[in-house]
Amino acid sequence: MPQPAQEKQRTNVTLTAGTLEKARKFGLNVSAISDAALARAVAEAESRAWADRNAAAIAERRRWIETHGAPLADVQVLRID
Repeated sequence: MPQPAQEKQRTNVTLTAGTLEKARKFGLNVSAISDAALARAVAEAESRAWADRNAAAIAERRRWIETHGAPLADVQVLRID
């Protein structure tokens, strides 16, 4: 499924000369690959930031489950014991 066109912005990126030469040899779209890699890195950074912001709540929830058990465990269909 094609992605909708998004606004592009020019920027300068410093790349290893040998790697860039090989990419060009294989006809790789360096801009698209760079954009995709940067998008993945941003998503991972956002995920880590969310986990850091919510670490206390996550720890509290885990403590509650250890003390009280998982909510609705008595009606759970698939049990992994």
